[in-house]
Amino acid sequence: MKKLVIVLSAVFMMLPVFASNGDTLNIGGVVPLILDLTVDPTGTNYDNLDLVDAGGAAVTGEVLAAITIATNNTAGWTLIVTSANSDAGNPGLRNDDNDPVAYQIAYTGAGGVAAAAIPATVGLTVGDSNAGATAYDDTGDLTIDYTQGADYPAGYYSDQLTIVLRAK
Repeated sequence: MKKLVIVLSAVFMMLPVFASNGDTLNIGGVVPLILDLTVDPTGTNYDNLDLVDAGGAAVTGEVLAAITIATNNTAGWTLIVTSANSDAGNPGLRNDDNDPVAYQIAYTGAGGVAAAAIPATVGLTVGDSNAGATAYDDTGDLTIDYTQGADYPAGYYSDQLTIVLRAK
């Protein structure tokens, strides 16, 4: 029996010892949100609109600016335009006497909505993308519709638009 214990002890001593000498490493990183908006005013249309026509002809789709959107947000985006004159209750181009020239705004790019007046105190959603499986880039034009009139009171009419791109 003594020989058996010695032989078994010798066998166990020759077996390799399995020590725990490994570990795990979790790796990862963050891709930051890209949400870029470029507004490029087009020609002189944006600050030199033709507001006088004796016939009162409607102007539709007059391009104010080219808009470029770049994002990697697969949930989508919303493009909103607000008016500095929106507090007047009836947004529009206004002269020094606060006389209005009503107008509507639209965006021709992806998710563009029909031309509409900018609501008082809140922005107008002019573009709205659907969620997608990949990053999203888009280009389109910001346009204005209005009716001309020779009977508008004299003066320079203006408004200031703020264009905001929001991630969904």
